[in-house]
Amino acid sequence: MRDLLLRGVRLIDPFQGLDLPSCDLLLSGGTVVKVAPQIGAERGVVVIRKEGSVVVPAFLDLHCHLREPGQPWKERVANATAAAAAGGFGAICAMANLHPAVDTVPRLRQVLSKNRSLGRIPILQFAACTAGLQGQDPVELDELLRAGAVGLSDDGRNAMSGELLATMLARLDPHGVPLGVHPEDERVLAMANEWASGDPAAWMTRPPQAEETAVEDALEAARRTGSGNLHLQHLTTARSAELVRQAKAEGMPVTAEVTPHHLALDSFLDAPEPGALALTCNPPLRTRADRQALWEALLDGTIDAIASDHAPHEAATDPGQPTAAGFSGVQAALSVVLTLPGAMANLPRVVAALTTGPRAALRRSSAGVPGHGVVEGMAAHLTWIDPLARWTPDGDSWLSGGANTPFWHQELPGQVLATFSRGRTVFLNHVLDGSLEVD
Repeated sequence: MRDLLLRGVRLIDPFQGLDLPSCDLLLSGGTVVKVAPQIGAERGVVVIRKEGSVVVPAFLDLHCHLREPGQPWKERVANATAAAAAGGFGAICAMANLHPAVDTVPRLRQVLSKNRSLGRIPILQFAACTAGLQGQDPVELDELLRAGAVGLSDDGRNAMSGELLATMLARLDPHGVPLGVHPEDERVLAMANEWASGDPAAWMTRPPQAEETAVEDALEAARRTGSGNLHLQHLTTARSAELVRQAKAEGMPVTAEVTPHHLALDSFLDAPEPGALALTCNPPLRTRADRQALWEALLDGTIDAIASDHAPHEAATDPGQPTAAGFSGVQAALSVVLTLPGAMANLPRVVAALTTGPRAALRRSSAGVPGHGVVEGMAAHLTWIDPLARWTPDGDSWLSGGANTPFWHQELPGQVLATFSRGRTVFLNHVLDGSLEVD
C-alpha cells in the first residue's frame, strides 16, 4: 500500500494512556512515521479522512478454536485468521483442543508450522494441560513451553482435580505464562445430566453452579500455591464475576475474560431471527442480570479481556436439529460489543479489553505481539475503525468457514476499515475503494 495519511482520526491507545479526540497519522512502509495534530501531505501520499473514525492498537484475541489440523471441514487456519484480521485483530491465541489435542511436542510443532505457513496474522498457540484433555496425566510443560507454547489450557474440558490444578499452577510459576481454566465442574455437570456417558463437552444441561464451583476451586488452588498464572476463561455469571472481584481485592493476580455473546445475549429469545434458535454455545447464555453484571465487571476492570471464543462449525444436516455448541465470532467481536448500551461512551475501556487486557493475561508469553501501541518509528500494529458505520454478517462479508452466529443477517455497528499487524497490511475494507473522502 502507498504511503497513507489518516486525517482527523481519534486515537485511543491504552498502552500509552492516550485518548486524542483528533489527530493525523502518517504510515509509510509499514511504519508509523508520525502522529501529530496536523501533518502536511507530501507528494505521493494518499490522504484519507473518515469522519468519526478511530485508530487503536490492533486487537489480541485470547481464545480461538481453529479446527485445523483435525477438522478442516469446520474451519481452515487461513479462513479463521482472515476473519480475525477483518475483525480488527492483529494476533490471536489458539486453543489446544484440536483432534488430536496439542499435548506433545511433536503435535505442537506440527500445529505451529501450519499456523506460520497459513495464518494471515500471528497465532499464539496454547498447549493442553493434560494428555487428551482428560485431566489425568499432566503434559511435559517445560518441553512444550520451550517448543513455543504460550500457555496451557484444557479448554472445552475441566477434568483436573484441584490438587493437579494446584500442581500445574505451581510448576508454571517460574515461566510466567497463563494456565487457562474452562470453569465448569464436571462433577456438577454429571449430576445435572443424570450421570450421562460420553464427552461432557457435549452434554446439554450446564447449570451456572458448575461454573461457579469451578471458579471457586480454581481461585483456591491459586491461593494455595501463590501462583499468578491463573486465567479464567469465558465467565458467564454474576457470581463468577463477584468471585473474581473479591479475589482481586485480596491482591490475587488472577485474570479473566468474557465473550461478546455473553455480554450481548441473555437467551435465544433475543436471537435476531428464528434460524438462530438452533444455535447453542458452551457455556450457555445466562440471565439478563448475569449479562448486566458481566458488563459492569468488564467496565470496572474486574474482567480483564474480551475474547471471542471463536468456535466455527459446519451447518447442521437436519434444519430442525441444533448445531454443535459454539459461535463463529472473531470477525464480529467488536461489533457485538458495540451493540451494548453505553459501549460508545466507554469505548476506551472496550479497546483496553481487546488490547492491553489480553496482553497482560498472557504474562511473559506475549513475545511477537507488539505491546507498544501506536508509536512513532515502530511497526504499524494497529486497527482503523468506524464505530458508527454498520455492516451485516452474510455470505458476502463473512470470511470464517463457520457461519454459526446468532448475528447472521443482523446489521451491526463497528466497521473495521483496515488492520495492520507487525508492519503488514492484513485487512483493507472494500469501502476504501471509493466511499471515503480522499484528498
